[in-house]
Amino acid sequence: MFQEIPVFEDNIYAFKATGKLTDEDYQQFLPRLTTLIHKYGPLSLLIELEDFQGWEQKAAWEDMQYGLQHDDDFDRIAIVGENRWQKWMTALGNLFTHTKIRFFMRDELQQAWDWLRKADEKNKMSDEEKPAPVNIQPYRHILVATDFSRHADAALQRAMELAQYYDARLSLVHAIEHMIYQYADVEMVIVPNNLFAEERVMFEHAEAQLASMAKKVKLPDVQHEVLWGSPKSTVLSYAEAQNVDLIVTGSHGRHGLARLMGSTASGILHGARCDVTVVKLPD
Repeated sequence: MFQEIPVFEDNIYAFKATGKLTDEDYQQFLPRLTTLIHKYGPLSLLIELEDFQGWEQKAAWEDMQYGLQHDDDFDRIAIVGENRWQKWMTALGNLFTHTKIRFFMRDELQQAWDWLRKADEKNKMSDEEKPAPVNIQPYRHILVATDFSRHADAALQRAMELAQYYDARLSLVHAIEHMIYQYADVEMVIVPNNLFAEERVMFEHAEAQLASMAKKVKLPDVQHEVLWGSPKSTVLSYAEAQNVDLIVTGSHGRHGLARLMGSTASGILHGARCDVTVVKLPD
């Protein structure tokens, strides 16, 4: 399936591709992509592969045909993945298009965004130029990563205080991981008949919870998104896409440094390019 990742820039479109892509997935996704091309002109794409299992045959054909027909409608395509076969597929795709395509491993997500935004070209300096002095700016966009726990509630309260103080935008994001059962020694995925229905119920329940949380925030234009994926990668990806300059998250922190270092909060703290505030409840 495809899921759109909201992006702050008009000329960049980002989405996650998970599971095995079907013809039905493309029938929903390609019209959306065509609309964006007509509205904004040539696009740059970020394609984030998470638990990606490839394409059904007809879907692969749809993908190739669309790429050939719209070769001039894309500026750059960054593919963020997890393994070598995805990198190999990216190299193969370069043979059939004039569009610049680059593969980035998951821990290179920020480099992928820099490449799409052409930050490397914008920041080129001659040998005579010196870097500008550091100028700390007020926070403009604050993101709260929530799992609906008491610790997340505390993080939201702190984020609201900061958003009011800095007159900043506030966004809420919640991540849901797909329920896939896999044997450790066999390349076989067991999908119960009711799995997709259960996932849809989970997703809709999370959307309702997050919408309710957003309504209680006494700030204008609070954005909220429920996205598929692991909490750490989803929060970092959303923060990059939305040019967030502060992430606020909660942490249990009940069992010392080892517990904290293995937590989602720690992963966000060490992986984010922007500031991160970790809020812990008193013991």
